[in-house]
Amino acid sequence: MKHVIVIGAGIIGTTTALALAGAGCRVTVIDSRREAGLETSFANGGLLAANSALPWSSPGTPMQLLKWLGREDAPLLLRPRAIPGLGMWGVRFLANCRAAKYYKTAATLTAFGQQSLAAMERLLGQKRIDAGIQRGGLLELIRGKDAERRAESFARMLERMGAKVRRLDAAQSVALEPSLGGIAHSIGTALLLESDAWGDAHAFSVATAAAAEHEGVTFRWGSAVSGIDLQRGSVAGVRLADDYLSADSVVICAGAMSPSLVGPLGVRLPMAPVKGYSLTLRADELGFLPQRPIVDDYEHIGVTPLKDMLRVAGTVEFDGFDKTLRPGRVENLKRALTRLFPQIRMPAEVRPWCGLRPMAADGLPIISPTAVPRLFVNTGHGALGWTLACGSADLITSMVTSRSDARDTPFSLTRSFW
Repeated sequence: MKHVIVIGAGIIGTTTALALAGAGCRVTVIDSRREAGLETSFANGGLLAANSALPWSSPGTPMQLLKWLGREDAPLLLRPRAIPGLGMWGVRFLANCRAAKYYKTAATLTAFGQQSLAAMERLLGQKRIDAGIQRGGLLELIRGKDAERRAESFARMLERMGAKVRRLDAAQSVALEPSLGGIAHSIGTALLLESDAWGDAHAFSVATAAAAEHEGVTFRWGSAVSGIDLQRGSVAGVRLADDYLSADSVVICAGAMSPSLVGPLGVRLPMAPVKGYSLTLRADELGFLPQRPIVDDYEHIGVTPLKDMLRVAGTVEFDGFDKTLRPGRVENLKRALTRLFPQIRMPAEVRPWCGLRPMAADGLPIISPTAVPRLFVNTGHGALGWTLACGSADLITSMVTSRSDARDTPFSLTRSFW
């Protein structure tokens, strides 16, 4: 039986481990934390946005970066000190903001997002995981200048990519989501993406790890990887601080830390860490809870109901690997939330969090073998790791078990990132 080591136990690593176990592999997962999903998967936005899986490298992004350079109140913040560290990745990222490339990438991501959501539904249908995934659609608010025209253009783009979109006026939006009554006057058009879902990525990671362990996967918690061992140029095992594990294959699912693991082997991953923030508020302290996720393009935030909690996510920050939780960025989210829901009772405890999204330069994940035999990567998902997790796990498993040709996918490491 082939022994596969998976490095990383976030949403990507745990789903990969479960898929590999289901394919008949003996699997060991290594993670430096004490349980699954404690890094970038811990408190993300919660959206399974399969029908609007869009890259951040949009045509308007370069101008926004310049406009908001160094501004603490900006939803998209590039810290000047981070610019040197972006290097060639930054140049590639800007090149991918071309309109034609943006639409092509958006179509690829959305198609894969829909496949991935279907893969999750199959997994849940097999009763291998007990996790609370909610369905009922994502409501996207289009507000501000020229809202109706922008909403129609956006809706048509999503429909061309296969999304089911319902257009709602202000009255229909409030009828569907009464919590928006306080801003009804400002809603130009809302789009209901009926096929989208949502859930707690951390809870799903923990549940997936438990299911994988039940199916024979071994987890090495609290273990830091000191290196990947090669013999005759091919992967032979993984070195830990106090142990050595031999392996037939290794799959890197370590998010933003993936480049540092494969770099010593001569493998270059064109990725950069992009910080995102979230708040988690208790519904009983808020005084209400929306019935479904709401994304507000005007305030640049998304809110997602998670059982008796509300997750509030937003802001993009280029700040290298600095994971400092900056009070000013937290206050930005709180102010945006208050403007979206004027009736809110802001709790004293908002449970702020930040995480580093692993962003590939072209906005597509890297799901691929590498030039090192038997070394694979499943990383670079940016803000879409939760959305793309199950599809990515199935795809990398087919590569590890030699059931598919990696050259046939748009996620290969050998692709052009320009």
